Amino acid sequence: MRTVQYTNQVCLTFPSRSANEAFARSAAAAFAAQLDPTLEEINDVKTAVSEAVTNAIVHAYPDRIGKIVMKLRQKEGQVLEIVVRDWDWLKKQYNPDNWQ
Repeated sequence: MRTVQYTNQVCLTFPSRSANEAFARSAAAAFAAQLDPTLEEINDVKTAVSEAVTNAIVHAYPDRIGKIVMKLRQKEGQVLEIVVRDWDWLKKQYNPDNWQ
């Protein structure tokens, strides 16, 4: 079994306020920029992050403010991995501090 190698990664945690969707979108685009993507690819990243963060906010925290976690990883071969989760889901599935 081959172990996945990450050349860079960052994990962001922010309140589930709709205003933070724009922050997450911009942060993901800035992280992706190190891969030298096309403008179309950057726009695709921003759209995907926008949808994922909005879904996490709307479905995980419809009537309260919670935490959203976004992990961005650059893998070997210029591959970008983006994972967006709500904190409550992470607590049920994993120890969030050691989330891999």
